[in-house]
Amino acid sequence: MDMVTFLKIFKTFLFLGISTIIISFTSLSDARAAGADARHKQIVKCVENNYPARTYMTNHLLPWPNTPWVKMDCKKKDKIRVGMPWVLNDEEAPWYNAIEKGFYSDVCLDVELVGGGPGKNHVMTLAGGAVDIAVSAAGSRVFSLSYSKTPAKVVAIGAFLKHMPYVWLGLDHDIPKNQRSNKILKPRDFIGKRIGIQGGDDYLFDYMANKHNIPKDKVEIMAGGFTPDPVLVGSMDYIGAWIVNQPRLLEEKGYMNWVAFPFSDWGLDGYSDVSVARQETVDNNPDMLKRYLAATHQGLKFLLENPDESAEIAVKYGVDAQLTKKQALRRFELQEALVSDGPNDILMEMKAERWNDTLANFIEYKQIELKNCK
Repeated sequence: MDMVTFLKIFKTFLFLGISTIIISFTSLSDARAAGADARHKQIVKCVENNYPARTYMTNHLLPWPNTPWVKMDCKKKDKIRVGMPWVLNDEEAPWYNAIEKGFYSDVCLDVELVGGGPGKNHVMTLAGGAVDIAVSAAGSRVFSLSYSKTPAKVVAIGAFLKHMPYVWLGLDHDIPKNQRSNKILKPRDFIGKRIGIQGGDDYLFDYMANKHNIPKDKVEIMAGGFTPDPVLVGSMDYIGAWIVNQPRLLEEKGYMNWVAFPFSDWGLDGYSDVSVARQETVDNNPDMLKRYLAATHQGLKFLLENPDESAEIAVKYGVDAQLTKKQALRRFELQEALVSDGPNDILMEMKAERWNDTLANFIEYKQIELKNCK
């Protein structure tokens, strides 16, 4: 055999060997993904059988779509306290609208909005009786309390945001900072990157790594805060953020080239800004809750149909933040895709399937322990 023939044969075998290795790694990766999906489906089935969403959520108190707004004849008004998901800023615009435009008053309600913020969990204050209704930024607090070791019977009755606002946020360095990015991030784009995550959110990285086959040793997880400054100075490539908040901070500093990876687009979703009531209120005073939801629904509709005036109202009522009308309008733009599931979607309505899937993820990534589902 001459040398030329030998080299041709050697190259052929080398190519086949490398191809086999690549195929093997791909097959192994696919097998892991299939195994993770099968495991998740098992847990979802267990949740449906043992901890179904219908035990802690209902759509039955929501108003019928397109019901004409009719002012009630009020002999007296019921005074209620509603715990807000955060400090009084532009997040609570639908509730501000319902007060300012008289929707609560129209249904005989006198509503006091109680600000939230760091260390304030109004689902807990609801259980203790300090507020009549709580609005929770994290819908997961509902089932977490319902199935905790010291449970309280609370019920989700409507959701402002249909999708989880959580993203990994960074900058697109391929374009000038004064241009908007159209880059679509994929899970494998985070290999070799530094990601800042707030305390308690580590499970989100575990989800991403397991679900999308990201080697954990190829991503550096760092302790993150609530501002995008580490991305700007280059100490982190991405930070955990809310799509409605931190991108605005980047834009105000001249960085229009931000890029975000929404977890809700990649399999991890849930409801946010969820109205929650005690089970005893659902049982004994459903009329009050129906009136609250009808008026809040009107406030949300007003926001979608009149963003300009809603921004002015948000600046007036958002007393815990130094808001501008421009900032509020930008938030409304960023959250638009989170408010609705499509043109035929019913505002504030929730799907049991999404609740069950969210609880299954919490079980799978050890955010909650339930004896019947492991």
